[in-house]
Amino acid sequence: MTTTGPLEGTAVLTAGHGTSAALLGRLLADLGARVVPLGRPPAAAGPFERWLRAAARPPAGWDQAPGLLETADVLVCDRDGGDRLAARGLGPRELVARHPGLVTVRLSAFGLTGPLRDAPATEPTLQALAGLTAATGAEGTPPVTSAVGLASRTAALSGLIAVAAGLIGRARGGGGDYWDIAEFDSLLTLTGTLLPSVALTGRPPRRTGNRHGMAAPWNSYPCRDAPVVICTMSEPMWRRLAAATGRADLADDPRFADTAARVRNADELDKIIGEWTAGRRAADVVARLRAEGIPCAQVAAPDDVRDGAAARRRGLVAGPGREPAGPLRSLAPAVRAGGPSPRQGRLWEPIPPGGPPLRGVRLLEIGSYTAGPHAGRLLAQLGADVLKVEPPHGEGSRRLAQRVGPVGYLYYVNNAGKRSCRLDLADTGDRAVFDGLLAGCDIVLTNLAADTLAAQGLAPGQVLARHGVAHCAVTGHGLAAADRSVDTVIQAESGMMHLVGGGGGTAWRTPVSSADVLGAYLAAAAATVATYVRLRTGRGCAADVALFDAAVWATQDRWYDDPPAPGPRLVRASDGTVLVDGTVLVDGTVSVDGAVLVDGAGPLPPAGGTVAAVLDAAAAAGVPAAPLHDLTRAVRHPQVRARRMVLQQSCAGTTVLITGDHLRSLVRDAPPPGRAPVDQNDPAWLPPDPTEGQG
Repeated sequence: MTTTGPLEGTAVLTAGHGTSAALLGRLLADLGARVVPLGRPPAAAGPFERWLRAAARPPAGWDQAPGLLETADVLVCDRDGGDRLAARGLGPRELVARHPGLVTVRLSAFGLTGPLRDAPATEPTLQALAGLTAATGAEGTPPVTSAVGLASRTAALSGLIAVAAGLIGRARGGGGDYWDIAEFDSLLTLTGTLLPSVALTGRPPRRTGNRHGMAAPWNSYPCRDAPVVICTMSEPMWRRLAAATGRADLADDPRFADTAARVRNADELDKIIGEWTAGRRAADVVARLRAEGIPCAQVAAPDDVRDGAAARRRGLVAGPGREPAGPLRSLAPAVRAGGPSPRQGRLWEPIPPGGPPLRGVRLLEIGSYTAGPHAGRLLAQLGADVLKVEPPHGEGSRRLAQRVGPVGYLYYVNNAGKRSCRLDLADTGDRAVFDGLLAGCDIVLTNLAADTLAAQGLAPGQVLARHGVAHCAVTGHGLAAADRSVDTVIQAESGMMHLVGGGGGTAWRTPVSSADVLGAYLAAAAATVATYVRLRTGRGCAADVALFDAAVWATQDRWYDDPPAPGPRLVRASDGTVLVDGTVLVDGTVSVDGAVLVDGAGPLPPAGGTVAAVLDAAAAAGVPAAPLHDLTRAVRHPQVRARRMVLQQSCAGTTVLITGDHLRSLVRDAPPPGRAPVDQNDPAWLPPDPTEGQG
């Protein structure tokens, strides 16, 4: 197979200097696009910001925008860049009318609609408003703030998905597009694992620290030199862990007889495991447990990741200066050598103007839980016919706790808008049906482990030898690593956990499966880019996506040695809590009712006024701030309702909440997602629409 810049020859214009737009611009340049920024970047940009812009061409003046747009394929703008273009008569409607082939992606905090559409925000204030901060940390302790850029990274990857999908839609005859992507919307799509508490009990999710509510032992544990995380997911894994710690007798202890018992007695179990780890070096613990197939990792700081072999092996570090490198190993597909493959699927069928860009494209999904299924749902939102192949007993998330009827809640969240069938690939008849589906698809998407793929004849080389599809496999560390990993382990070894809480004390995981979901976004982007390559070249190609790549990419802004920015602070008001981001204040302080609320040199003082008064004072001082909402309040926020980012569905007689469609086009229709295919078993592709391609 060969690799090349998949977006080579694509002309991109960027307008604005926000983090999400800069991240997207860098990704597009790394993928081979010719990126020209409008206007000069801020003079005070730090080293990470300078690296983000280093791959772009020299900037052009704003007065050159009309001429450059005549030949541009893609326009990326943030709120400020969009406003500057609108002031020149190039607002959204004008761009669509004057440049019908242009694919525009606008990235902003809250999007073009809703009561907060013009409001500024920062990463910490968005996380506070979306309910993530309130869910971070341990029960009985105050919420913990995070320095991980989840909103900007999910928005930037959403932008890349939109760019590639828009180029596909244009090539299929559907014209250009204008995508309105909000960081707040993107952040809300991470909350799927927290929604069951809100929907089923009406209460906000508990802060569980580094524990798992449905498995034990699953936590962080002290070692002589650094903490480790240890995660067990099955009875055999628990027995192997007990034996590895020299306490094989624990496997038969009634307190730990099964998963439910271990979760109930997690305090006692964690104490036993912690006593074993405390006398050992972290590296020795990790080596011992990984040899037994137990997911485990040392909690790493960003500098550890930057200097480590794993980041270099995945191409996330470049040159002697150890500069960041984007997740290209995941995003740039390997293209099958030789001439075009025989066409299969429906990618080459034209679509009408205004139709979804992946309309009719057939996606065969083989996977479970989060990373693969969430990626499949993202592509279903773009019009793909996603057919989920499950084993006869159904995929794993059906059996998780917090059930709706007989089915785990997470299945409803990650599989909305798909179809499903159940096949036993070891059965001759079912395998023949599966092979027929494979022969008619456009995309193969899977998060099965490398050895499982090879055993079932579904590894990239095996599939591409027979079918010219876009193959996308998402695993913990890439197919070559041939390992099995889990979200918490990836968070630990990527530097994420170190950055939750500011990196100065206890390392906490994010309360959502951030490595899994960022990996899902990376997989959806990789699958869309690979599909665009297939459309242009006629050849099959394969993307090797790693959750580790996505998680490390989200922490690379912390690789530099310049002084860290002041962390956000939680200010207790008389009727709630406010997150205040930063300490650059008018006259050095913010006061409400005479009480100093934020002092750049000292700890927070006692409470002062109301939440509204604190927000007003922060706004007057030019300091970003937001109320600290739990998820029960976040899902009812007027902005969430206006953008339809949390939807109600009736499933098994129960009202469930799922996240909405945040890939919002001003040009194309996007109906709300259908219900998950809980009771469906239909192993066939949808037939072509008789009006397909007619305008």
